[in-house]
This record gives sequence, C-alpha cells and structure tokens, in this order.
Amino acid sequence: MGVPDTAATGTVMRPATLRAYAGAAGFTDVEILPIDTPYWRFYRLTV
Repeated sequence: MGVPDTAATGTVMRPATLRAYAGAAGFTDVEILPIDTPYWRFYRLTV
C-alpha cells in the first residue's frame, strides 16, 4: 500500500536493514544506544 518505488519495509526494521538504508543515505556509522526499554531500540546515525 505505497508508492510503486518504495522499499515496503513494514513496521519492524532489523539492524542490518537500518544499516543498509543509512549507508545508502550517506551515513557512515550506526550505533545502537544503551536505552533500556522493552519495546524500542534507539540508534545514533553519524556522518
């Protein structure tokens, strides 16, 4: 249910997928932040 050229990632994104998207967008590093939460994962993207 999106534009024909979308990646159709869905609601859950694995770290490897985020790293691939971030790299394609020009980011050089993806770090998983140590924030304690049962449902969310937080990332820091750097250039």
